[in-house]
Amino acid sequence: MNYQAIKKECEDNTHLISMVPVSEIIRFGYEIGLNENSKVLDLCCGYGTLLKVWNETYGISGVGVDLNNHFLSIGNERLQQEGIDKVLLICDDVTKYKDDEKYDVVICSETIETIQNTLELGEKFLKKGGILAYQKLYSKVQNPPQELVDFDGEVLPLLELNRIFNSLGFYMTCMASDTNSMWEHYVVNWSGKRDINMLRQNPNDEKLKQWIEKWYRMYFDYRRQYEGQALFGLERF
Repeated sequence: MNYQAIKKECEDNTHLISMVPVSEIIRFGYEIGLNENSKVLDLCCGYGTLLKVWNETYGISGVGVDLNNHFLSIGNERLQQEGIDKVLLICDDVTKYKDDEKYDVVICSETIETIQNTLELGEKFLKKGGILAYQKLYSKVQNPPQELVDFDGEVLPLLELNRIFNSLGFYMTCMASDTNSMWEHYVVNWSGKRDINMLRQNPNDEKLKQWIEKWYRMYFDYRRQYEGQALFGLERF
């Protein structure tokens, strides 16, 4: 067993702002036909890890755009460590970003106001015949609990999401889903470590204690059972 490869995958998963693991992102890239000539734009790219993984696997060139300088600085450091010069990370508001380039794949890693607005934004930068890769939370049941909706906003079942995609002129031609281990990493490891460090600095912060209690309760009572996340590959028909 190649333990170093497993460790590298864990490191990449740690820097994914997604519940979809690296292994599924690689499969997604294969199924949409990525190669060394592919140009990819990631809107709300976070650390730029998805672009990094696709560059290392398929040789793509890419641009990532995000407003979080902290994420971008870590992402750029990781790109430099791996000697990757075909991926550029830019600090900008995705709704104001301007680019004359047209891309084979545009990733919409977050929803900007509505699904329609998000897909229209991504399509501005897409080549004709290209693929929108849209990351979205979804409900595992037809009628999600109101507590979950109140916590995460509108969470639609897959059938309803697919209906909306079709109504906007898109077919779903690829899909990669979350795993429990990625949720556990995000909720318990990444967020848990952040919150306990804050609590150590402010041991008498009752609001923080209440938030931590709510965070875990929402995951164990609702999110784990009823909520998923997927990366949808959408093509216009």
